[in-house]
Amino acid sequence: MTRSRLYVLLDSIEADMRNSLLRYVLDDIDEESALGGNYEKANLRRESEGMGESSSVVQYLDMRESYDVLNRHRGALPADLGRELRENTPSMDLLVPIRNRVMHGRPLQAGDPESAISICRTFTSRYWPNLKETLDHLDADPTWEPAFEDQGRRTDRILHNLPLAEYDETGLIGRSDDCKKIVAHLMRRREPMLTITGEGGIGKTATALEVAYTLLDDVDSPYECILWVSLKTERLTAAGVEGIVSAIRDLTGAAKKLGQVFDRDFNGGISELAEALDGIETLLIIDNLETVDGEEVVTLYERLPDTVNYLFTSRLGVGQFERRVPLGPLKEKDAASLFRQFARSRGVERLVRLAQNTVHEVVKRLRYSPLAVRWYCLAVESGEQPNLALANQQELLDFCVRSVYEAMTGDTRRVLLVLFAVEREVSFEELVILTDAAIDDLRRSIHELLNGSMVRLENASDGSLTSRISLTEAAKSYLRRVNPPNPTAVGEILEREQEFRRSAERHRNDEMVRKLSPNVVRARTGNDEPVAHVLRKALALTKEGDFPAIYALIEKARSMSPDFWEVDRVQGFLLSVQGNVEGANSAYRSALRKAVDDQDHIGEAVVSYFFAGHLARKVHDAHRAVEFAKKAHEYFNLPETAHALGLYQVWVRDFPEGQELLGWALENSEGKVRLIILTAIVDSWRRWSEYLLDHERRASEAAEKAHAGFSVGMQEMRSGVSDIRLVGTVLESVTMYIRCIVTPGVDSSAREAQAGKMMADVSRHLYAFEASGEWSKFIGYVNRLRRAGVSAHVTEACDVVLDYARTSPSSEDPVASRDEAVEGVVQSWLGTYGFIAHPRFPKNVFFPGSAVEGSVAGAELEDPAGKLVKFIPKRGSDGRIRADWVQIVGGEATE
Repeated sequence: MTRSRLYVLLDSIEADMRNSLLRYVLDDIDEESALGGNYEKANLRRESEGMGESSSVVQYLDMRESYDVLNRHRGALPADLGRELRENTPSMDLLVPIRNRVMHGRPLQAGDPESAISICRTFTSRYWPNLKETLDHLDADPTWEPAFEDQGRRTDRILHNLPLAEYDETGLIGRSDDCKKIVAHLMRRREPMLTITGEGGIGKTATALEVAYTLLDDVDSPYECILWVSLKTERLTAAGVEGIVSAIRDLTGAAKKLGQVFDRDFNGGISELAEALDGIETLLIIDNLETVDGEEVVTLYERLPDTVNYLFTSRLGVGQFERRVPLGPLKEKDAASLFRQFARSRGVERLVRLAQNTVHEVVKRLRYSPLAVRWYCLAVESGEQPNLALANQQELLDFCVRSVYEAMTGDTRRVLLVLFAVEREVSFEELVILTDAAIDDLRRSIHELLNGSMVRLENASDGSLTSRISLTEAAKSYLRRVNPPNPTAVGEILEREQEFRRSAERHRNDEMVRKLSPNVVRARTGNDEPVAHVLRKALALTKEGDFPAIYALIEKARSMSPDFWEVDRVQGFLLSVQGNVEGANSAYRSALRKAVDDQDHIGEAVVSYFFAGHLARKVHDAHRAVEFAKKAHEYFNLPETAHALGLYQVWVRDFPEGQELLGWALENSEGKVRLIILTAIVDSWRRWSEYLLDHERRASEAAEKAHAGFSVGMQEMRSGVSDIRLVGTVLESVTMYIRCIVTPGVDSSAREAQAGKMMADVSRHLYAFEASGEWSKFIGYVNRLRRAGVSAHVTEACDVVLDYARTSPSSEDPVASRDEAVEGVVQSWLGTYGFIAHPRFPKNVFFPGSAVEGSVAGAELEDPAGKLVKFIPKRGSDGRIRADWVQIVGGEATE
């Protein structure tokens, strides 16, 4: 039931009402008495057309007025007509609004045609001849399309050129909330420019037209003129995409079209239109604005008077001045309702009879798009099989998406490709990782995709402020069916995603093993994983020393998450490594300020731990280091935090409490961490000894402390577990002990037995001690001990050490005079070979994997980097030093 068919139907029932008035009411009383209060308004209409009394005033009554006058004079009517009018009076409340929408060129609502026909068929008496004839004609010829010219706009209060709605068959379904919001904005007039954006076919034009007609009929509307122009150049039909004849393609042509609303002979441009609109409160609606350049819109905005407000529809948006109102797909129930009603209006019964769950599946595959739903029904109506029409949507998708896709930059297409490849919602931070794009470039690309309605931006399901980005169904279907991406490019993106996931998994494993390693970057939630990934990459680059690249990554992480404390913590750590003390101080303080907001306080504890290390080692402020280390230990209560706090307390000479913490840490640790803590305990005894000797002049007590440290370390060395740092610290304890007993005024004879035993222990591990940096200092004190008049037993022990030192190879040829094993540390391992560090060999000693004792030919050797080893140095034919026999004898060396 088209608008023209409805028009003649309603016009025929109105004609029958007027004829009954003339025949039964005005046959014996005058018009003014018969019409009563309705006379004056009807007479004004008659006079406005200059008809005078040559035409009955009854002809100027509208439907409601005619019906009410007939009802008031039911006594003068035939009994059966009066009874029929009385019974059908409630129906007039439904029929009159439909009549007004039809006669005044307003968009029809869902169900209007059905309701009008149903009500009209209730008037069955002989007094409705025109109505009966029209109904019979409609029934006999479903294709009848009577001539129709809209006359309603001539009486509208607001000047306009709004077209008839193209959605009369169903009314505008599912957009009432959007329309109310847009109308409210336009009534307030706070934003001069509104743009309804959305993908092709989503209903932008229909929504704008509904808004325009709502404003047209609102008595409070602030507009005196509502102008409409469409820049649409093609339309989609069941037969395919068709060009629109005489389509307006630019704003100059639009200005000419708009000016003709005021003057049919208007032939000017924007300047002349501006003159015509000067002083007139106007709403200018331009449909399909993406077909013109944004600069043209700016020019239009700048040249038209301030009394003009703008409403645009566009797949892309204007980009300047505007407030955007995005239009998304219909809700499922609205899409299903549109499907049913449109199929019924087109007489496609096979679709009308579909089960509800089938309809829901169909509209889902049509992406809840109004155009897609209509296109599908038309395709089936024209003979296409329903299943094939659903499968073959290439032309539909091309029409809806092509223009937006072709206008995209290469960077934006890359983002679109990533979203297509991963097939899920992703955060902005994840896109940074997956695209490897600059932050600002990525933001521009996402903005472009949002403007083109190619992606959705939704809040994360966890309630956080992080947004999730995903492809719209139209974009996804377009890339899948019309413009499929290169499989190789998709594969590269998926590999990058897998690497990101593997990195996150490695991080979780590292955190379980070493919670407070500098390379462990925590994530507050899963949303932080991309930022943590970038920070881990920055930390990994420290091995290469590429600090410009490192700090570029840190700034990238900061752009991704400016409030994340780990960004500043990592920056502080790296600045500290570089020796930038003040920069590190500032970064750590910033990290602490941000970490305070963490509900579980882990951030504050982590930053405190690393800040304490920086303060102790770089700032040399051990007292402040203790303050922050306490916060970390109170939170974590781990061997690592106990070790750090105990160490710093030793450094501030709080020896008993420091050693208690170190002892607890030792009991609760294992592996490399245990060896590090044990070395710290040995060093704490040495420091305590040094303090007693140098500051309190208590040499005897100092000697006891030095011996205690030596005993602890030597016991570990005897068990075969040691590294170069522990060996050096043990040797420092021996040196300190000798200092104590050779101090003037100290009776060394009381300590001779202990000194002799210590020297004997040293002589059993000369290879290891020689590799220590303390070796030369130690030899000097051994000489002093020998000259101190000690017993023959101690002198003999000293001579063993001194003889070994005297026979050490010369710097010119460190392997010339000795062919026995020495001890060193594996500095690096390169898969099948490595290098050993030893003070005699500044260029390090090469060794193949096959030289390691216990290795199996062809088998992969566990990475020995950092291990303490025994080896026999040999000079090769090329003059380089190498080791063909290597024995791993201890744990990893500490720094």
